[in-house]
Amino acid sequence: MMLKSMVLKYHQIQWTEKAISGGKLMIDVAYFGWHIHSEIHDLCTETSCPVSSGDFVISHSQVLPGYTPPGSYTLKMDIMDKDKQQLSCISFDFSIGFGSPVAAI
Repeated sequence: MMLKSMVLKYHQIQWTEKAISGGKLMIDVAYFGWHIHSEIHDLCTETSCPVSSGDFVISHSQVLPGYTPPGSYTLKMDIMDKDKQQLSCISFDFSIGFGSPVAAI
């Protein structure tokens, strides 16, 4: 039996006081409280750079393989500017059920 992969999509409206010309998006994932995955992305691949002061949108998609176990997950996302100053920290929980085609956030 082949299991289908799932796509976790995330869109978040952020606000910045000053213009942003680059940085990093750092993602950490925990499964039932245990750290299981980390990744780092260029901020300019997740939003359009340069970012002017005011509102902007961070969008991220992640393909979860078909063998992703069901259960409770926590995703933590840190957004850092090019000078390694934290711009934002976001954390949210989601769960994957047995046979669930999408994650419940």
